Amino acid sequence: MSKTKDRDTVRALAGRLAELAALPVQQERIEGWKRINGLQPHRPMIWITEIPFGEFENDVDELRPVCEDKRLRSVEAQLRRRIFHELYLQTDEVVTDCLDVPKRILGADFGVKADERTIKQGGTYIVSHEYHAVIRDFPDIEKIRMPEVSYDEEATLEAVEYLRDLLGDILKVRAAGVRQHFFTGWDVLVTLTGVTRALVDLVERPDFIHAIMRRMTDATLARMTQLEEQGLLDDSNPLRRVGSGGAGWTDGLPQADAEAGRLRLIDQWGGATPQIFSEVSPQMHEEFALAYENEIMQRCGLNYYGCCEPLHNKMHLMAKVPRLRKISISPWCDVQKAGERAAQPYVFSHKPSPAILAEDKFDPVRAEADLRARLEHSAGMPCEIIMKDISTVRGDVRRLIDWCRIARKVARAA
Repeated sequence: MSKTKDRDTVRALAGRLAELAALPVQQERIEGWKRINGLQPHRPMIWITEIPFGEFENDVDELRPVCEDKRLRSVEAQLRRRIFHELYLQTDEVVTDCLDVPKRILGADFGVKADERTIKQGGTYIVSHEYHAVIRDFPDIEKIRMPEVSYDEEATLEAVEYLRDLLGDILKVRAAGVRQHFFTGWDVLVTLTGVTRALVDLVERPDFIHAIMRRMTDATLARMTQLEEQGLLDDSNPLRRVGSGGAGWTDGLPQADAEAGRLRLIDQWGGATPQIFSEVSPQMHEEFALAYENEIMQRCGLNYYGCCEPLHNKMHLMAKVPRLRKISISPWCDVQKAGERAAQPYVFSHKPSPAILAEDKFDPVRAEADLRARLEHSAGMPCEIIMKDISTVRGDVRRLIDWCRIARKVARAA
């Protein structure tokens, strides 16, 4: 295919996306997200993400890439997936007529790389990881650097202009800054120390673990401050995903006293998760995770907590999170206990198990029963239903379409 045909293909897809973005249902979805994020009555909102497109995109006409130009091919893939999601999955994903180009921000990471081995899992995005410790003792903690944030405006604008030249008369193209601050300190820590060693050190070397978390927290706070001072923050509306959950559309941010064009951390979503703490006691959870996480979340206007860790035995800790609005209700969480033990209303971010999409045969009856049970035990909380971490659908895209149909049915009846 010639470059002209590549451009024509991408422009046609952009035109189709713009048509979908103009439909009234998009504003209805935005209002729905705002209502549940504002703890107001509304049906559960639905979203599906982390889809293994590699398993089936070459077998589905609407997803099959045709562009030969590598740069155009990546744009094509993004557009095809967004259109497919809207036409066939029909969740509460908001389709906008905008392409965001992330601002190229340098020097914001921890400056230390994990020593890992990976094994690819078929045609999915999932890989298995094996980590070897790079932080073994106190002197190694200095490998975690304090950020020195800078903005590569030239590279960012080059990427923006490329897309504007290609699609600017069809879609809005803009440089986008940082929209949220989700602290995953423990996710990073175990990649640097090894998982088993880190958990053993909670007992055998607590001072060592505290020192690592102190360093990572200080580095994160320094990064946040620099992003704020350099004007690199962006409006959390729109935010298609808060933490590990659904969309962040809200009337609660930015704050009423925010200055136009100068956002602060308190005007944005924040959050945290220590997924590795699934079987760690509430006391250790608070001492080694929440005490540090709260320093980050204290600086944000609204917060999301959790990911895969079950929180039903730790709901009393959730009451200590500043301005907590959304809580992950993972596949391993006892929904009824979480609802009964919640000290105040939250958005329950339900995460049904993706394993149901990976079995020899998809069972729609069981999928529906699981969703109904989750909502029945949610104790009147506003809810979102998030299907994620989908490692495989056994190459059968119909499973995704059927699950979304079932979720819509259950949500309408809730």
